Amino acid sequence: MLSHCIPCIRRRGVGPSCGGIQGEWAVAFRSEILIKLDKKGRVLLPAAFRDELPADDRGAFVLYHSPNAPGVVNGNSRAGFDGMLDRLRAEALGPKGSLKVALDDDAFDPAGYLSSTARTIPMEPDGRFSLPAEFAQVLEVDDGVMIVGKGEKFQLWNPRRWQVRRDGDREKMAAFVRGLGGGEP
Repeated sequence: MLSHCIPCIRRRGVGPSCGGIQGEWAVAFRSEILIKLDKKGRVLLPAAFRDELPADDRGAFVLYHSPNAPGVVNGNSRAGFDGMLDRLRAEALGPKGSLKVALDDDAFDPAGYLSSTARTIPMEPDGRFSLPAEFAQVLEVDDGVMIVGKGEKFQLWNPRRWQVRRDGDREKMAAFVRGLGGGEP
């Protein structure tokens, strides 16, 4: 039995009903899109990605450093980021651990770590935003970034590094599919 609430991951009219935050629909960031920087050095969050942000909160989103992939910046809606932090505290720390990190300034709080590296990014109505220098430096931005949908989140990549990762992932996916059991003897 779950001792905490996990936000519902479903699309309108698709899939079974589940517990979680009422009125919340699944976020499904999909695709990979190369975005060139404009003359002012801004990035455009594509409409397909903006449409996945909550309707009442499309003026900003959160960017944060990947905790395990150097040179990658993760992004999410503000509600999605907060939900991830709540799940991280509940699943990684449990109730006693969550209380400990709230009271003990020396205790490691993985959610607190991610939160401290996160930035709320304001977005213009057309979806353009200024990429903070700390993220531009990590991405080694020249004239564009690759925006990659990862379901519940999206990622910003240096286009050259993304191509290498994508090729490696394609090989891993092929090996995974070959390893699936099937109807063949």
